[in-house]
Amino acid sequence: MTVSTGPIEPAELIARIPDFEQALALYRRELAPDDFLDLSVAENVLVYEDSMQKMVFDDTRLLPEKYIHYISAYGDPKLREKVAVLLTKAFEAPVAPGDLFGTGGVGSALECLAFALQGPLLPGEAGPPPLKEGDAVLLPAPYWQGFNWSFEQRPKLKCVPVPLPTEGEGRFRLTLDAIKEEYYRYYRVNAEYPRLLALTNPHNPLGVNYGQPLLDEIYAWVLDETEMHVLSDEIYCHSQVDGGRVPFTSALALDAYDRAPERIHVVWGFAKDFGLSGFRTGFLVSRSGPVQRAMLGTKGIEEKKHPMSWFTPVDSLKHYVLRAILDTTVNGGGAELYTDYAMSRYRELLTASFEKVRDRLVQRGIEFVHTEGDNPAQFFWIDLTAYLGKRPPEGAATVTPLPFTRDGDVNEDELWLFNYLAGPAAEVALLPGETMHSPAPGYFRLCFTAYQPEVVCTAIDRVAQALGTLVTAG
Repeated sequence: MTVSTGPIEPAELIARIPDFEQALALYRRELAPDDFLDLSVAENVLVYEDSMQKMVFDDTRLLPEKYIHYISAYGDPKLREKVAVLLTKAFEAPVAPGDLFGTGGVGSALECLAFALQGPLLPGEAGPPPLKEGDAVLLPAPYWQGFNWSFEQRPKLKCVPVPLPTEGEGRFRLTLDAIKEEYYRYYRVNAEYPRLLALTNPHNPLGVNYGQPLLDEIYAWVLDETEMHVLSDEIYCHSQVDGGRVPFTSALALDAYDRAPERIHVVWGFAKDFGLSGFRTGFLVSRSGPVQRAMLGTKGIEEKKHPMSWFTPVDSLKHYVLRAILDTTVNGGGAELYTDYAMSRYRELLTASFEKVRDRLVQRGIEFVHTEGDNPAQFFWIDLTAYLGKRPPEGAATVTPLPFTRDGDVNEDELWLFNYLAGPAAEVALLPGETMHSPAPGYFRLCFTAYQPEVVCTAIDRVAQALGTLVTAG
């Protein structure tokens, strides 16, 4: 074994990162050319540049002394109370501070949930039997690849994609039939039923809201016919454009939640709607006994355990910054909270950005999966299937793969297309769909909130020009 004694070069470090999106984020900061535009990473600059800097952080002084001391790992009572107020408005359903637990990011909240659901029920507690290592989690695909790290790496659950149709009128549309088909197929193959269904609403990368009739149908089946829990990832709940035909509906606002709150769990965080992706602060909402004991810790009830947020805390610096955001009022110190103002303004900014980027995609002839009136959240699901297998006239040898793309599970033609666009031809990164378990190759995620809309439109122009040079190989 060779032991390194020198510094790790950025290219070597990036090549070792297994998560494609995270590797891209580091590549952009360390190695990419100055003109490189990364539309692959799910980030949001709109709120920060519009108001957060000047309304919150310009008036935020250096860290006060009380924030250098120990603080509750899952959020002190005042922070949880204020976040509960924020989410009660967003979900249009009551969120009790006692059911809300902070962690170091939504990925951590998912991992905590996966561990907690493996905990025992106490006598008299309602709920299905505890999960165990190896149990399956159903996820409508495509889906955010971070679910795999959160559920599989340490909790040892197994992520099972529910492939959405890629053709016809129902292309990339979720249905209960699709979930049921994979649920029973998994049982036929493994002689065990899946134990957790994970839904992302609004969806990443498709952006759509799941309507209440569909959610009612899915949750009723889960509660009546299975022993699954449901996890609803609602981190994009504020990411709504004007004129949407399907409003956002939180899992907490469903009748199913009143029927079986111990089986329905929600996560949310500040990374997406508020644009604080690098800040890594997430929250888990759950009324399950095993989950609450795992998040609060136990002593004298069962084996002694420390709160799970101890290992992924909402530290004192996060408390300080979040309190600055949550406590700030606008309009001359009036009654309007900054969070209310920011999310109302965000809707305007998101709508304007979506419309500008959509129009530029149409103008430049780049296909995308979207039905008029659907919510996009922060994404376009770009359809480049027509370009799979095509190459520039001078041949494929002109494309140099980025260091982290040489060893992966992405379709060869899809990966080549990614490297071609990320290289000198366009210097634009789009996230390959197969990194998100897309059922078919040739789809890419474009995050239109990663830059101001004018910059995103420039990137689209460069992509269109690069695609226009491709010809059928051979």
